[in-house]
Amino acid sequence: MSDLVGCRVGDYQVLRRLGSGGMADVYAAKHLKLRRDAALKVLRRTPQTSQEDLQRFEREAQAAACLNHPSIVQVYEIGDHQGTHFIAQELIDGSNLKQCLQKSGQFTAKEGIEILRCVTEALVVAHAARVTHRDIKPENIMRSGDGAIKVTDFGLARVLSNTDASAVDLTRAGLTLGTPRYMSPEQIQGHKVDGRSDLYSLGVTLYHLLAGQPPFDAEEPLALAVKHLHEMPQPLDHARGSSDLPPWLVATIMRLLRKTPGERFASAMELLDVIRANISPSESGLPATPVGNGSCSNGTTSIDSDRTSAAVNYLGSTSATIQLQRVTDAIANDRRHDTMRWVGVIALAGIAALAGWGIAIWTQAPSVAQTIGVPRVTRTASIEDQYWQAISLDSVPAWKAVEDYFPKDEITPEEEIYHLKAALQLARLLIDEQRWPEASAALAGVEQSANTSRLYRALALVMRYQIQMGIGARRDANETKNKLRNLVDELRNEKSQVLETFRALVPLSDRLELGLDEPAVIDGPSDRRSAVEFNRLFSPRIG
Repeated sequence: MSDLVGCRVGDYQVLRRLGSGGMADVYAAKHLKLRRDAALKVLRRTPQTSQEDLQRFEREAQAAACLNHPSIVQVYEIGDHQGTHFIAQELIDGSNLKQCLQKSGQFTAKEGIEILRCVTEALVVAHAARVTHRDIKPENIMRSGDGAIKVTDFGLARVLSNTDASAVDLTRAGLTLGTPRYMSPEQIQGHKVDGRSDLYSLGVTLYHLLAGQPPFDAEEPLALAVKHLHEMPQPLDHARGSSDLPPWLVATIMRLLRKTPGERFASAMELLDVIRANISPSESGLPATPVGNGSCSNGTTSIDSDRTSAAVNYLGSTSATIQLQRVTDAIANDRRHDTMRWVGVIALAGIAALAGWGIAIWTQAPSVAQTIGVPRVTRTASIEDQYWQAISLDSVPAWKAVEDYFPKDEITPEEEIYHLKAALQLARLLIDEQRWPEASAALAGVEQSANTSRLYRALALVMRYQIQMGIGARRDANETKNKLRNLVDELRNEKSQVLETFRALVPLSDRLELGLDEPAVIDGPSDRRSAVEFNRLFSPRIG
């Protein structure tokens, strides 16, 4: 198709060429009757384009035209002028996010949150109308001159598909659907996709914008596809080279990147609820926009607390672990303070190990492993990266893999801390699933290690007590309770900071059951503070 600059297409005068994509050329144009500026997307014909494909394109473009949201580029018209199929849509005076990334580098946390919220709101509206985007990527997200975020090209990624399952032939020079760098595993495999595929692509996009590099990359499409199917991305903090992102944001993006749709958020609405549970409009820098059918009369959107509870709890545990692991890393890298490094590593590792426990067990949230099944666990380059992968997957196989892939005789004494943390995390999941013998075996390594700190031992005793109560061994449970009381008394007499950490982790109700506090202590200011700090420490708002 020749350049259309200067030509008339329907009621539009083509003014200048804006760019070109894999399936269309884009021009700036003006509607001659309405005198309205528009972006004219003109589809190029290929040998694979059939009449059925074009009919499907028209149906889906019509569906996209019905979408109405400030974060969606408005479609004005779908037309066919002398065999030239085109879409006229809102002309954005700005740049797409790929161009912004190339010009200015990594996006800030505030910018990332704005993009995440706006695109998610757009997806909520689209998915409610049964429209899936199938090609979410930085090039398809615009930022206007006044900073507004707009998603474009809804539904167009299905245009050249020959099946409703969106099959993809990776051996062809041009992919028929999506962009392989941002495609979901199910889209790559040719499976039927739904809105959760868009969520994966959104996760890849946010990772790319915040890290400055995509989570997976390769020269060949097939090699890139294999990475999407089987590899874990580098931790976002490491790829970014900074730990300035809110932990809840990192946890959200890593969950979006799960390989199986069921492991991600159930819907864009659930994701939006989680975002709103973590930020306020003032923090995001943009006004909240009503979406979906849940809008209240006052212009806000109601949040289904039952639907969101498990997701918020999960992010709470994961983001707390990320936050504390960051501090552990910072201490471990500070060679000038060896003593403080060991104190910090031991104490913080204990908190990190029980971050998920405090949410998953003490709030009675469903086990992530029970909810999402067993994901693939691969060996990473280091035990630290293996631990990060386990944080992301939060499954029994993932926590077992930390020691299985890096046995004690292959690591340094300093790295044994990851074994202890992983063992406590493993025990936490097994207790949640009432797999008492396996949980007991996992705790045994912590209890027998010479490197186990008093905080670790105290936390392990709490878990041991839960196991014994679970199997009905009340006599053993009473003995464990007495051991724990003696240890806590020792810490209290020493006025140890470890006790404050322990009390910040274990809720008052559990400490009462274990006989670790007297009423006078519970009524005192220290314990009121510990309850508040427990909620703050594991809240998804942690930053």
